[in-house]
Amino acid sequence: MVIVWIGYCLLISGLLALAAFATQRALGHFRKPVRWGWFAAVVGSVALPFAAFLAPGLLPGLGASPWAPLIELSEAVVVTSAPAAAEAAEPAAWFAAGAPSVFAGGVWALLVAGMLFHLGRAYRRLRSEMRTWTPGRVLGSQVMIADDRGPAVVGIRRPVVVMPRWIPELDDRLLRLVFLHEREHQRAGDHRLFAVAVAALVLMPWNLFLWWQLSRLRLAIEFDCDRRVLERGESPRDYADALITVGGRVSAPLLAAAAFAERKPAVERRLRRMTAPLARLRIPRTLGATGVAALAIILVLGTPPARGPDGSSRARSRHRPGSRNRGEPAGPPGRGSLAGGPADLRRLRHAPGSSERRRDAATPRAVLSEELQGCGYRRPGRAVACTST
Repeated sequence: MVIVWIGYCLLISGLLALAAFATQRALGHFRKPVRWGWFAAVVGSVALPFAAFLAPGLLPGLGASPWAPLIELSEAVVVTSAPAAAEAAEPAAWFAAGAPSVFAGGVWALLVAGMLFHLGRAYRRLRSEMRTWTPGRVLGSQVMIADDRGPAVVGIRRPVVVMPRWIPELDDRLLRLVFLHEREHQRAGDHRLFAVAVAALVLMPWNLFLWWQLSRLRLAIEFDCDRRVLERGESPRDYADALITVGGRVSAPLLAAAAFAERKPAVERRLRRMTAPLARLRIPRTLGATGVAALAIILVLGTPPARGPDGSSRARSRHRPGSRNRGEPAGPPGRGSLAGGPADLRRLRHAPGSSERRRDAATPRAVLSEELQGCGYRRPGRAVACTST
């Protein structure tokens, strides 16, 4: 069912978000890049569920079906044909079970269409604004000057740095830091990274964990860019001054990968991260965070997914035509059925037309094992998964 598969997607996204958060904590103690952990979480939240559905068995733990029960064989099992009444009732049961899935699938499609419409409208608005931008130069480099947009990097194939018209009013030291920040975004390809993450969100707009991962990825991109600028030897005090000055005049968000100054909470978190000293006991904290991330990844790879959105594999594994429970009465022994006593086994072995097929069957156990091969059983007393034919 679609609902079961959606639950599996949410579980995988939550575990990957936990792994990315723990990875950021572990890498942050040593001032290392943290955006790749969140990017992997965003992509994995979409790729792993689809891979488990389209290519089961591709990764460890993603190919086993959770609906295959284990059956202990302690006596002979009678295999008979399924009643016609049960087969006739299957369409009605399927419709009753499939109605919620059809509704969930319809809501999913509407959400995807809404996301595409919103992004398309934002892109058209951006294209219309770009016609009003004028080329300019900042610190000897080519940029685009907008009325009230930026600082930001706009575009995917040919990204450009966009600066607002009031940017020359800044001091030279602040203007230089703002421009260095945007050039670092452009050089590192952060705009493409964020575009891929947005495309992943379009496929699962109902996934709340994915929305949170995207917001954390955007913030992690800014963390890494701030770190790269400061590693050039720039003054943290001047950089913080530039963040506060530009953050007070930032425009509405663009359809861009990254911007120098964003909303006030994000700017405050960036300032705290830049000015915070290295934590004590970094090694134990890093090892603990690494263990949490590793545990979350192991749970992701070991979580068996739903076989498919329609739940067909689950239905086949729970109801097998031609099988009976232990408490059901056994039918008459004969072709296609097995009785539980040794006398019935001998009578089945010597039935007309069966001697040619069982010349090598010397014991009743061999006869039983041979007859049960078609049902998916291998040996009495061993727990095996029931398979459908």
